[in-house]
Amino acid sequence: MSAIEEAVKTLNVAIDALEAKLAERLADFTHQDDTVDAARRQARAARVHAGAASEQLADAIADLKALIDDGDAREV
Repeated sequence: MSAIEEAVKTLNVAIDALEAKLAERLADFTHQDDTVDAARRQARAARVHAGAASEQLADAIADLKALIDDGDAREV
């Protein structure tokens, strides 16, 4: 086998290895994109739940203030 044929075979092996690494990296990026998308969905859901909890907490605080004010008014 000539040196050129040997070089071509070596180059083919190197290109195959490079393509395999590239495919692996692209798969990693796809997985990362999926993970980021999932995290964004979870953050949006958490924001909605936090908003609802905030409103419920505000209502509870208002109720407590009303009870305290009512209790203070009865003491007078």
